[in-house]
Amino acid sequence: MIEIDTNEIALELKDVVKTYHKVPVITQLNLQIKKGEFMVLLGPSGCGKSTTLRLIAGLEAPTAGEIRIAGTNRQSHAKASDDIAMVFQDYALYPNMTVYQNLDYALKVHKVAKAERQQRLTKILATLNLTAYQDRLPGQLSGGQKQRVALGRGLAKKSPIFLLDEPLSNIDVQLREKARDEIQNLHQANGQTIVYVTHDHLEAMALGDRIAIMNAGKIQMVDTPDNIYNHPANLFVAQFVGTPQINILAAQYQQGKLQFQGQPLPLTPGQAQALAGQGDQGLDLGIRPEHVLVHGQPAGQPAYPAQVAQIIDYGRYQQLTLALNGDTTLKAITTNNDVTKDTTVYLTFAPKHILLFDHSSQKNIEK
Repeated sequence: MIEIDTNEIALELKDVVKTYHKVPVITQLNLQIKKGEFMVLLGPSGCGKSTTLRLIAGLEAPTAGEIRIAGTNRQSHAKASDDIAMVFQDYALYPNMTVYQNLDYALKVHKVAKAERQQRLTKILATLNLTAYQDRLPGQLSGGQKQRVALGRGLAKKSPIFLLDEPLSNIDVQLREKARDEIQNLHQANGQTIVYVTHDHLEAMALGDRIAIMNAGKIQMVDTPDNIYNHPANLFVAQFVGTPQINILAAQYQQGKLQFQGQPLPLTPGQAQALAGQGDQGLDLGIRPEHVLVHGQPAGQPAYPAQVAQIIDYGRYQQLTLALNGDTTLKAITTNNDVTKDTTVYLTFAPKHILLFDHSSQKNIEK
């Protein structure tokens, strides 16, 4: 975990454990979040990210460990609820209040002046395409509309800490992009500390200053989107982030050289240093589809002949499924529209983008 200056920490989870009926859901979780940072908790369903958010919000208490807000234990922080706004995955709207009243209620509680309330809510209703629905009750709304109301209520409050639990999951694609842009704009304008839960890695990469990737109640890696994608800490992180998924291929380290399909591949300086002095071993080689270079003829060394098994045309690029030696398949991204199915092409790998993982621990050998 990267240490942050104490004065810059808005939220800290310190050795946090959460169990339900003696079953661990969160295991020894440590995380520091800077003031004004947009932190995304990313991971598969059931990994503990929503539970972590509920612990921060004070809706549940940790079994062990501390959650600190601006250096004070959350349990003894008298104003913690005032400092935090949360958008729930299950909406949590007042059924007897209209859309406008649901949005307005939190502002009234916090004694925001009427003119300011109207100004904020008019903008939020327009942004989330809810102006025409402002007089409807939640029971008269679709699931996506309810989720937009819940998102708007959190945006209106402008609390120093803003927690969002998969707020865009039920919103259609075009509106989701608009709402995502508005969340970013408001973050930049208001400087709120945001903790945002999602299982969508594209959403995480687009929004987060840093991303904490979780699996089975543990944080696997906390870093910037660039480092998460290009320098993953382990195989889980590498495979969870990226579409199409990263190719994982069997490689060998023999007599000081990296071998794949019987041909040598160059090592980066960091990989050479990490493997120096080690004996022969099997490694998992990771190469992202956009870093698999496809040629019509052998080009450079090593070049691997492959059969084009499938082509998916996305317009601006093609996704190829390629068969190597009949028993190994991998994905490639190309803008070469001359490629046709069932033909032979030749592959090379961009050397600086080759990742190597220890076969046993699944850790990136450079980490």
